[in-house]
Amino acid sequence: MTDAEAVRAHYRAALARRMQTAPESVQRRLMATLASLPPAEAAASEPAPVERALRPRSKPPLTPLAQLNQHIGQRTQPAGTARPELRSAQAFHDSWARLCAEDEVAQAVQRGPEAAGPLNSHMLVLRTLSLLSELSPDYLHRFMVHTDTLLWLDEASARPKPAAAAKARKAR
Repeated sequence: MTDAEAVRAHYRAALARRMQTAPESVQRRLMATLASLPPAEAAASEPAPVERALRPRSKPPLTPLAQLNQHIGQRTQPAGTARPELRSAQAFHDSWARLCAEDEVAQAVQRGPEAAGPLNSHMLVLRTLSLLSELSPDYLHRFMVHTDTLLWLDEASARPKPAAAAKARKAR
């Protein structure tokens, strides 16, 4: 057996072991990957776990926590029914989000620099946001949520960690 064949056999065996404990959707992907690999040159060199993994298998028994979650789910909500949000509440939420995003853009434009040049980056961003609010209010809302999240993450990462701050105080 060459080195390449040994590596290929080891890779196939690792995929087969992983497939035994993976969820069903991952199993399908792993099965496709195994099927796309070139066949082993010698049948004797292929490990037995691959053969077992290619056979359909029954679902593993549920863990106690999974059983509890399944029981709670069955008791609180009949199977197949979901509690959708009321259409009027969803419409109100969408309208409110759109109005808030447009209001934030209008406030940003008012606070913008007055005597900025045509290529001022701040003014270019404000013009882009105001055009976006006219063209696609939904996309503007999604963009504003994304930007707010990024700003929050930036501020959170800039804050000193409590343990580091306490060590700095003790060092003084």
